[in-house]
Amino acid sequence: MSLISPEDLKSLRNALGLTAEEAAATIGVKERTWQSYETSIGQPSHRTIKMSSLQIFCERRGVPFPPVSNDGRLLVNGCKVISITTLKGGVGKSPITVNVATELATRGKRVAIISSDIVYKCFVEEEAKLYGEFDTKGRLVHYFSAEDVLLYSAEVHDLEYELSVKLSEASAKHSEDPKSMYGYLMAKIEKKRNAPYTMVGLTADYDYILLDLNKDLYKTLLLSNIIAIILDNDCLMSIWAAERFHEEIIKLNGGESVPHMYSLLTNHAPGGDGREYLEYTDQEDEKAAEARKEVIDFYQHQSMVYASARKIKVPMLRTFLTKAHAMETEKYNRDRGFWDRYGYFDSLIEIAPDSLASDEIRRLTDELIDCISKEYSAVPRSYA
Repeated sequence: MSLISPEDLKSLRNALGLTAEEAAATIGVKERTWQSYETSIGQPSHRTIKMSSLQIFCERRGVPFPPVSNDGRLLVNGCKVISITTLKGGVGKSPITVNVATELATRGKRVAIISSDIVYKCFVEEEAKLYGEFDTKGRLVHYFSAEDVLLYSAEVHDLEYELSVKLSEASAKHSEDPKSMYGYLMAKIEKKRNAPYTMVGLTADYDYILLDLNKDLYKTLLLSNIIAIILDNDCLMSIWAAERFHEEIIKLNGGESVPHMYSLLTNHAPGGDGREYLEYTDQEDEKAAEARKEVIDFYQHQSMVYASARKIKVPMLRTFLTKAHAMETEKYNRDRGFWDRYGYFDSLIEIAPDSLASDEIRRLTDELIDCISKEYSAVPRSYA
């Protein structure tokens, strides 16, 4: 089965401004061979382009691979959609998303974030109170609420179906006034019908779109060119959540593996045995011994969580994010009031550009770009 139809392949070539001869030369085949790739299925002269050849073509012509998104969009304009995600709250999904987006924007790319995160909504509401409105495009990175974007053409239809199912179930249970129970869903449908933006329109305006969607596996799978699942090296529950994420998204994909899905290790803190503390204290001191034990216990905990992370059947990105992010955030928050502290729209790329944390984000950004555009070898996995 091909990753692209003959019609879409021809549209892709035309959008890139290439002749059939030029397209053929890109992958080292004859013009006639390329023309056979564009011939309709069922015709005697039709041939299916090999996945490896399509991948080479995309890489050499600067197009995401696969060049057609799961929701049917031909990625001719080169907009890449990135999801840094998890089913576990509080592990840094949004800050990492904003940091990567900011790094891309500092490189001169047009970048937007589409968010359904509750913290995002709180900061938008607060800014609207202070300034009368929230300026979607008032920052280096542009921000859009997921409620204001029609994410795919059938989204309203899917929401209406969801509502009809809920109303039928409520009616069968003889619930009082079932419509009032699902007023929130009706309001969401109405908002989507009148959404000022569409995903198709935004992909034409931006080089990168990062999705910050809460636990929405279907839309994550449908829209993303690359998915990075967070594994918090401090939190075993995040590993369990990642395992569940992997299982559920495979089911959504019809039991097939999901290309360009990786795991991202965060809060990694390689440690010593505590000797650095004992250098400045009396080795017979009971507190020094306790401090050393805490360091060893913490290292053993991280080692246990990391071993569990290695067993997940998702390739692990080679970039690890350390506790430098938490340390830089803590430094920034010191002596600041609540609304002046590190918030949703803040980025270490801007606040602490020369820090280790920012350098890690730059490496992660480079790696994500490589993962989208070329065949990529991540950290080997252990299935033991």
